[in-house]
Amino acid sequence: MRMNESRDERLTQIRQIIATQSVKNQEELAQLLTDAGYSCTQSSVSRDLQDLGVVKSQGQYTLKETDLMKQLGVVSATPAGPNLLIVKTAIGAAQLVAFQIDQLGLKQIIGTVAGDDTIFIATANQADQTLVAQAMGVSK
Repeated sequence: MRMNESRDERLTQIRQIIATQSVKNQEELAQLLTDAGYSCTQSSVSRDLQDLGVVKSQGQYTLKETDLMKQLGVVSATPAGPNLLIVKTAIGAAQLVAFQIDQLGLKQIIGTVAGDDTIFIATANQADQTLVAQAMGVSK
C-alpha cells in the first residue's frame, strides 16, 4: 500500500482508470484505486472527481470530452499531406491515446498507428482531418 503517494499521482491514476474502464460509482473507483495501491476514502475520491471535472454520462464516469485528449497527454495534431494527421503525445501516452481515438468511432478515421509518443491517423481527405482534430478537441 502506498501510504505517501502524492495527490497528483492519484489524480493521474484516476484519469487512466476512467479513460480505460467503465466505472459506475465512487465506491467502485475507490476500490480500483485501493487495488492499485492507493489509500483513499470515498470523500477524497469525490473531491478528486470534482477537481478533475469528471462527469457522469450514461451511468458511468467520463472525462470531459474537450479535455480528454489533453489529460491523456496530447500535445499537438498536425496534418501531413492530404490524408494523414500526426498527433504528438507525452512520452509513453500514444498507445492509450490511440485507443481512445479509436473508441470515438469516427467514420472519418480509416486507421491509426501508434508508437511511443506519435500517432498516425489516416483519413480519406483533408476535410476529414479537420473533423477528426475537432472531435479530439485539438486544433490542427
